[in-house]
Amino acid sequence: MTHFQLSSEQTERASALVTPALPFVLEHTFGQGTALVQYHWHDGAAQDVIDELGTYQNEDGGFGRNLEVDIKSSASNPFAARLAMGILLSLRDRPSSPLIAELEIWLRDNQHADGDWHFSDDVYKGELPPWFAAWSFPGLNPACCIAGLANRLGIASPDMLDRVERLFAEKSSLDEASTGEFYNVLPYVEYLGGVDVPDREEWLDAVAGNITKTVDEDRYADAAHFLDHAMGGGPDLVKRIPNATWSRQADRLMSEVEPDGGWPSPYDSAWRPNLTASALTMLARLRDGI
Repeated sequence: MTHFQLSSEQTERASALVTPALPFVLEHTFGQGTALVQYHWHDGAAQDVIDELGTYQNEDGGFGRNLEVDIKSSASNPFAARLAMGILLSLRDRPSSPLIAELEIWLRDNQHADGDWHFSDDVYKGELPPWFAAWSFPGLNPACCIAGLANRLGIASPDMLDRVERLFAEKSSLDEASTGEFYNVLPYVEYLGGVDVPDREEWLDAVAGNITKTVDEDRYADAAHFLDHAMGGGPDLVKRIPNATWSRQADRLMSEVEPDGGWPSPYDSAWRPNLTASALTMLARLRDGI
């Protein structure tokens, strides 16, 4: 059952944004983003999205190669794996692909006993921004994000989920889910979206309350940050957020596009092509109903 769907007027406005966005993404030679926009708005092939995504996959099955723009090493890393899984999950008619099987192997072989996926030495040898250089493992982020997405994708093993379940039991708190900032709440969102945890309804209420309060206090940097949270937890989270909030944030997302056809970035400007493809993917999902 659909909880929210763009109105016909909103759909028309969203569709009009595709025409200027495609040249912007093409200009930045972001083939994966172009394929994704074509898939969601111009009946492009899902296989084209997978083929473009494959250019970021390493021989070990993991993802790197600047898919996560802030991590300059080409080596596989968990944050790029998360982005890759998010792209795959956006495909309604996802074809079978060796890319997914190879990612499953990387996830299996690179999870530590503590439940998390750590940076390799090769990642640390490349340029890292301060927040990644100082990232502490193990943590709910990225472990719970990866487990939730991998389970939705059908590539999470029982051993993987058991390790992350122990990590979640050790480090999670309802207080953090209820009051945490964006990146602290993200692992709760994506874990609850893919894994059936004990007291799940209570966790979902906590996260939904946090999202709603953050919107009411205008503390999301942009609409995309709201949508990453609100859409990332699956239908049980979606229905806890009022329709009026969905509609206002969809309008906000469309209003944020810049004159060159791309969406802005609160981070490195190199993120703009990715964020543009992501914004149009979000709008397509809202067009189809969530």
